[in-house]
Amino acid sequence: MRKYEIMYIINPTVLEEGREELIKQVNALLTSNGATIAKTEKWGERKLAYPIDKKKSGFYVLTTFEIDGTKLAEVESKLNIMESVMRYIVVKQD
Repeated sequence: MRKYEIMYIINPTVLEEGREELIKQVNALLTSNGATIAKTEKWGERKLAYPIDKKKSGFYVLTTFEIDGTKLAEVESKLNIMESVMRYIVVKQD
């Protein structure tokens, strides 16, 4: 198992309760694929470097976790179909 970080941006039109639910869904997606979550940090709403879907801001979340690298593709495919997640990036930690 390797350590990874995922940074994802939640659509700013999602309300606070919906945001919390979405964060729980992403964490559940990770754990259902065998990940161990170390921590989840909510960075809050920030301005985007460029507009995405005509939105100028988004709610940033950073999660650190350990997972088998072969399961990562399944996690990414499920994240791609989540409409409330505007963008995400997964980075392997050293």
